[in-house]
Amino acid sequence: MQRLGASIARRIARGNPKNSLQQQRGMAGDAHGEVKYNCWEKPTEVAKWKEEHIVFVVLGGWGLGIYSAMKIFGKKEEAPAAA
Repeated sequence: MQRLGASIARRIARGNPKNSLQQQRGMAGDAHGEVKYNCWEKPTEVAKWKEEHIVFVVLGGWGLGIYSAMKIFGKKEEAPAAA
């Protein structure tokens, strides 16, 4: 355990950026494929939207359609007839 501590102390003392204790993220920064945008940044280019934004818009459209259909075709209460 002491050897490990001494090794880390030497790396910190050297100040070499390659051997620093900073986390390295490998391929996380590499962009693969086409760049995707938020739906509010390019609203007319649906093909370039992020997938989760397409899902939100589609689910919102279904919700609006179902709500509208319920309002239009739903049961309507009739006023009681005066006897």
